[in-house]
Amino acid sequence: MMAPRERAGRPSVVEDVGRDAGIDPGHGGLTVAPTQPRPGLVLVRVIGEVDMLTARHLSDVLLGSVTTVADDRDAAGRATEQPSVVADLEGVTFLGASGLDVLAAVQGAAVARDVRLVLVATHRTVLHPIRLTALDRCLALADTDPALGRGASPGGTDR
Repeated sequence: MMAPRERAGRPSVVEDVGRDAGIDPGHGGLTVAPTQPRPGLVLVRVIGEVDMLTARHLSDVLLGSVTTVADDRDAAGRATEQPSVVADLEGVTFLGASGLDVLAAVQGAAVARDVRLVLVATHRTVLHPIRLTALDRCLALADTDPALGRGASPGGTDR
């Protein structure tokens, strides 16, 4: 893994959150662990319940990841390469309304910064609330991590 770069004297979201990737009781048992395998890509593994107590933490990390990859692109002058944030939600055991709000807000921020947000989700716990609220129409969903190049299928797929 490449070492994240500092921006204007502050560490990247990967450095901020990656230090404490274990379960943090201050976040209601939600683990949100970002890694940056290469510039322009942040992978965020999410494990636990996303509810009104933990959604803020998820939001902070995902929005920070969007900022990190967009800033990397802008600093390197790679105007043609669209950076990505991949959120692996396979470890999510509950996705409440607050979590859905976070996903919608992060998608809006990603679009505004020309960053691709991809959610890796295959189980009902995550897919059912996303489909119920029609967020599957605007979020890119994948069966596996698209950074691995296997079985990715963008948004609104019927699973």
